[in-house]
Amino acid sequence: MRIATLKVKQTGATLILMAFIIALAATVYLLKAYDPDRLRIEQDKKTYLALNEAKQALIAWAVSNTANPGQMPFPDRNGDGNYDGRSDCPSPVSPFSYSLLIGQLPIYGQTNPCVSPQTGLGIDVKDGSGNALMYAVSRNLVHKYDAPTSNPIINPSIITSPNYPWMKVLDANGVLVSNRVAAVIIAPSAAIGVQNRTGAASVDNYLDTFKIDSVTYSNSNYVAADEDFVLNRKGEDVNDRLVYITIDELMYALEKRVLEEAKNKLTAFYKVNNYYPFAAGLGLTANQNQCVQGNYRGLLPVVAPADHICSCTEDKTCRCNFSIVSEISFTRNSGAFVADGLPVNSPTGACSVNPADTKTCTCSGVGACKNAAGVNEFECNACGICRAVVVEGKNKFSTTGTFTNPTGSCTNESGIITCPNDADGGFTLGACNSDEMIGGLLPVWFLANQWEKYIVYAVSIDCASSSTCETSTSPPKISVGLNSNINAIVAGSLANPNNSCSISGYLSSSESVNLQISNGTQDSIYQITQPKTLLNTDQLVTIP
Repeated sequence: MRIATLKVKQTGATLILMAFIIALAATVYLLKAYDPDRLRIEQDKKTYLALNEAKQALIAWAVSNTANPGQMPFPDRNGDGNYDGRSDCPSPVSPFSYSLLIGQLPIYGQTNPCVSPQTGLGIDVKDGSGNALMYAVSRNLVHKYDAPTSNPIINPSIITSPNYPWMKVLDANGVLVSNRVAAVIIAPSAAIGVQNRTGAASVDNYLDTFKIDSVTYSNSNYVAADEDFVLNRKGEDVNDRLVYITIDELMYALEKRVLEEAKNKLTAFYKVNNYYPFAAGLGLTANQNQCVQGNYRGLLPVVAPADHICSCTEDKTCRCNFSIVSEISFTRNSGAFVADGLPVNSPTGACSVNPADTKTCTCSGVGACKNAAGVNEFECNACGICRAVVVEGKNKFSTTGTFTNPTGSCTNESGIITCPNDADGGFTLGACNSDEMIGGLLPVWFLANQWEKYIVYAVSIDCASSSTCETSTSPPKISVGLNSNINAIVAGSLANPNNSCSISGYLSSSESVNLQISNGTQDSIYQITQPKTLLNTDQLVTIP
């Protein structure tokens, strides 16, 4: 009996001990769960995940915008009495205020008078405290306030030449981090101080006002185009957390869509014609984006082809873009150029002198030929404006197209135009076929935003005009990285070429611009798209 009783007592003690251990573990767990520091870390983790998800969704929304890619939505404001998740596009009859550009991140469609229908972001994320995210956007990227049917022009020029200054983001000490901010997304976290978020609360009940070294900052205050927002400062009077999108980030993502759009339309052109069009010229201000006969690299041909006019005048200057001519050679009446001398008097750039004929300087791009004293006596710029400074002689122009209609002092012999440099004359390069353009295939927004001025297009010699793309390598097809069988490419960077006549005005990779480009010749080797850096923003899409 004693043994049985002892066993019962031992079993009861064991159960009591187990219950105590379980209770102790539960207490430790609860204490740990309600540990303020641990709870704050978990909330911050959830907040940053929400912010980054919202950032990617906002970029995707802007890039995939069907009406005007790159454009961003107005925020959801409480001006209509509530935060309903819809982008509140203001009426142009209302006085403009920068407060129209800050509010909650819209998750549903856009209100009139902006383009409708306009879908929302498609996500409804909350910060670690369960609050909706706030959002501020640059005036450069929203529907034009003063014209209900007008959208902002969005292309690479907006990076360096915006209509309004970009917003700014400062670090926790008030030091500038970026002054090229297109949008900020802010997690308001829990209410602090006098913030009251009941009903249709104003923005300052979500976003904080605080001091840094006696200077007052406010994330809720949007009163100027270059308004500043402070990044993740910690303190009793501030708990905002934010991420931001620079205009460079947005444009790099947008350019991917633009290049794919150009690729698709060139592919559609090929399916109908069994060849690709010749390229438009670089920097041809008078005939911009018109196909140029025999030109294998330039801009997208989007408008009806026309004849291209070249001219020479008695001031010893000739004008004929290098997208039109294969080369320009100048033969002087007397004297000689230096063929291969010291650096001070050797030919420069794309110009050369044959030692067997030192009277002639031949150029296929920007460069010069010199006399023994190192003086430029014949020089060309990238746009094909060539001048014999004080020397008289004759200019000869070659092309893979067809020169026509020589006038004045110019003559045409076997397809080569000759013009003396001391008299007026002119000639034309005949237009491409009337169907060599893709403008009619491109979407309205592509042309409205003038993307054709920023996209380089190159076509293989055996795929252009009436040719058909064969698999032969003579002449070689375009090479991109290790792939040497590319029919055509479209490429772009975030550069603003401003009608540059040089390929380096459009692309930054030395591999993609290492040779001069002129009518009938092309650099057929291109670099594959590399990770984006400050010095290289090139993106390239192949058309295999």
